[in-house]
Amino acid sequence: MEKIEFLATLPQIQSAIKIGGDGASRIQFDVPTTEIANVVKLVTATGKLVKVAVEVQEG
Repeated sequence: MEKIEFLATLPQIQSAIKIGGDGASRIQFDVPTTEIANVVKLVTATGKLVKVAVEVQEG
């Protein structure tokens, strides 16, 4: 199992978290350019089930 990690923030916009009538949700992240290399690794997970964990960082 590959673990992909990167730092990101939720944008301060109302549509950052979208919950649909069918229960489907979409979450939008703002990712700094210093994290792009790790985010690109998500392309390999397209169409696969992924486990998402959120850890809030201070600072």
